[in-house]
Amino acid sequence: MTGPATDSAVDPAVDPSTDPSTDATADFFAAGSGHPTAAAVPAPPGRGRRSTRTRAFVVTAVAVLAALGVGGAVLLAPGGPEKVAAQAEEHGTTAPIVRGDLTVTADIDGTLGYTGTGSLYAQAPAPAPDQGSGQGESPGGAPRPQGGGQPSPSPSGGPKGGDPDADDRNTGTRLFTGLPKVGDSFKRGDTVYHVNGRPVPLFQGEAPLWRALTKGVPDGPDVRLLEQNLAALGFGKDLQVDEKFTDATTAAVKRWQKSLGVPQSGRVDPSAIVVQPGPVRITAVKVVVGAPAQGEVAAVSGTGRQISVNLPVDKQTLAKQGDKVTVRLPDGRSTTGTITSIGTVAAKDDNPDPGLGGGGKATVQVLVALDRPEDAGTLDGAPVTVGFTSRSRKDVLSVPVNALVALAEGGYAVEVVESAGSRRLIGVKPGLFANGRVEIGGEGLREDQKVLVPSP
Repeated sequence: MTGPATDSAVDPAVDPSTDPSTDATADFFAAGSGHPTAAAVPAPPGRGRRSTRTRAFVVTAVAVLAALGVGGAVLLAPGGPEKVAAQAEEHGTTAPIVRGDLTVTADIDGTLGYTGTGSLYAQAPAPAPDQGSGQGESPGGAPRPQGGGQPSPSPSGGPKGGDPDADDRNTGTRLFTGLPKVGDSFKRGDTVYHVNGRPVPLFQGEAPLWRALTKGVPDGPDVRLLEQNLAALGFGKDLQVDEKFTDATTAAVKRWQKSLGVPQSGRVDPSAIVVQPGPVRITAVKVVVGAPAQGEVAAVSGTGRQISVNLPVDKQTLAKQGDKVTVRLPDGRSTTGTITSIGTVAAKDDNPDPGLGGGGKATVQVLVALDRPEDAGTLDGAPVTVGFTSRSRKDVLSVPVNALVALAEGGYAVEVVESAGSRRLIGVKPGLFANGRVEIGGEGLREDQKVLVPSP
């Protein structure tokens, strides 16, 4: 007499490995790993068989998730994809499939500061013009006016008398009467300090003046430097920038001197200006008010914002000049920067951070310029985190990692939610994982489709 059907969920005699329905179910899961869309298959006969196989699938799915390392949902689908969609987790949200770039970064600590370093010097006045061989001659050999006593001092402290340019040179005792402060920034034309009450402005160039410039001096690059700055400051009407000191140059110099409130001599002494390659920021003041106006006045940096990173040599392939990086500022905000320089000489890291892979290894210096310097405010010497691109994919489709469905017998899928509310599974091939998203590929996928993202 034939007995009632035995439920394989409690009958150990039922062996899922001999179940004739196993092949059909395997075909369905193979569709998830080898075909873009999971196809429907007939439900296997016998409730007991389904229950036993489901437990086996759970073990496989857990192994898949462990290998994946992400929180994807597990698809247990002995009844076909339509049935799975109907029984899927109801709690969750939808997210669009996005097209864009995915980037994996390696984070290294750096220090935010300013570009470049240097020193700012007060130049000594140029020597007086040739006095000739006779003591009774004025500059140029003309007889010096006779008279008793010393010439009356000028209001600025320089002597008046036979040298018409003496007042312009501000000769005699020269003292600092005004100085910058740490943190002050100066651009072309700004007054950096005062000597005997007179402003000494900033000009831009590669070298300071080494002689006084006036009409009749031999041609030279220092004349070009002077004319370039006068033109940039708006005093160069009818001025041709070259190496010749012309009448137009004299006129431009006098207009500039008038704007400063100094004698309009048409002559520029080296001590009348301070020359730097570009705008500067004061990082330290080396003199005090009342000190003789000579020598180093201040330590300076550039005004551009820059990050210095000591990159371990075994990670230097992460850095390429011109590459973009992400920068996390001390207040938690993020901005971007561009790699401007990569050192070629390795140095031992004196303050290694083992957590960043430093560990006392040799490092190379990488400099990064901020794309938006204003994002950093006035922070100086502040710690930041720089994200170097490790891997990237351009113009790909991606979804949140949690939207990825791991199929029990291999392969992955996403659950697309149609506008009418219906849902269907589409098999996908995962690519790059980055910043909580995963690249996906497969037929039937397009930008802005909605996918189910289960709740945690």
